Amino acid sequence: MLLPPLKLREIVEDTQFADELQELEPDAIRADEFVDGAKWVLSHSPEYGTLSGKKVWFLPMGRSNAGRSLVLYYSFNADYVFFLSIQIATDEESEE
Repeated sequence: MLLPPLKLREIVEDTQFADELQELEPDAIRADEFVDGAKWVLSHSPEYGTLSGKKVWFLPMGRSNAGRSLVLYYSFNADYVFFLSIQIATDEESEE
């Protein structure tokens, strides 16, 4: 018996997220490479992160090329994952 195909959510990048990512990593190719893993994981399982508010989740991310740990803030519905913001992690967020 075949399983139904896995529903993948589409990633939508908010302008705030795009601006912050460009500031943190000006090289567009490196920036894309850095967030590709998060895109793959969250398009498959957006509940993977940690709920930090009523509808906002966060995902601690490994170090960028600049050597900083980052946190991705996002929300999602049945069809989309919305990348809202990406910022340098605080000590508590990088330990999650």
